[in-house]
Amino acid sequence: MTSKIPQRFKSSQGLAYVKVGTGPSLVLIHGVGLRLDAWLNQLDELAQHFTVYAVDMPGHGESDLFPSCGDIAGYTDVIAQWIDSDVSTPVVIAGHSMGSMIALNFAIRYGANCAGVVALNSVFRRSQEAKKAVQSRVEQMKQNITAENVTAPIQRWFDFPLQGADVRHAELCGEWLSKASLEGYRQAYEVFCFNDGPATEDLTSLAVPALFSTGRGDPNSTAEMSEAMATLCPHGQSYIIEDARHMAPMTHSDELNPIIIKFGQKCFDPKEEVFYERA
Repeated sequence: MTSKIPQRFKSSQGLAYVKVGTGPSLVLIHGVGLRLDAWLNQLDELAQHFTVYAVDMPGHGESDLFPSCGDIAGYTDVIAQWIDSDVSTPVVIAGHSMGSMIALNFAIRYGANCAGVVALNSVFRRSQEAKKAVQSRVEQMKQNITAENVTAPIQRWFDFPLQGADVRHAELCGEWLSKASLEGYRQAYEVFCFNDGPATEDLTSLAVPALFSTGRGDPNSTAEMSEAMATLCPHGQSYIIEDARHMAPMTHSDELNPIIIKFGQKCFDPKEEVFYERA
């Protein structure tokens, strides 16, 4: 775990981000209510192989709130403009949870600037029961959003009782969620909950390599969802992390980081070997 997040830059559009490492460009996008600090277990290791750009999602961390972010495409357009102006190279784009929806939308709509996409703990075709649950939470947020109900997801994100490093991981997530902009959280959470993943035809026509990974124990971003999306993509792969839940990038970074590194290297250099098999 990195001891300190580097100082943020601020783009002319109003996005806050950090830049570490050297090599091909790898962009990291966190999920709802969090901030780029959620990649603290990835930055040091990934920066040994890539120029890593971790961004505060619009309305989160130190990034401005964007009224245009009324759907996934709106968030994607803001990220794409930032990549064009501040990164200025083709990227492998990786996202977690809602960040994975943005990453996939970027790969689908901005393929000329995308060398590959990593979707971590993503959602695809929720069950009717899951749809009702998330839509109910949206309505509760609309009626009375507080720092207390913003932190409620922690109970779904980690295995309880917490053990070892996960005690600190959950504490950090609680801190980030409780300090999140309520308006930024409300905007993003509604978009996240009413998005059911990419269109099937977009996945079947996706031209770039795509890696889908989640935790076997994630009840909302299930292994079946990741495997279904990987199967639809012409260059799709899935990797399921056993004994992990929604915050797999934090809790299982030792297993996940080498997978991301090998995948990214393969995207930028097709001659590279990969040392894992599709789940």
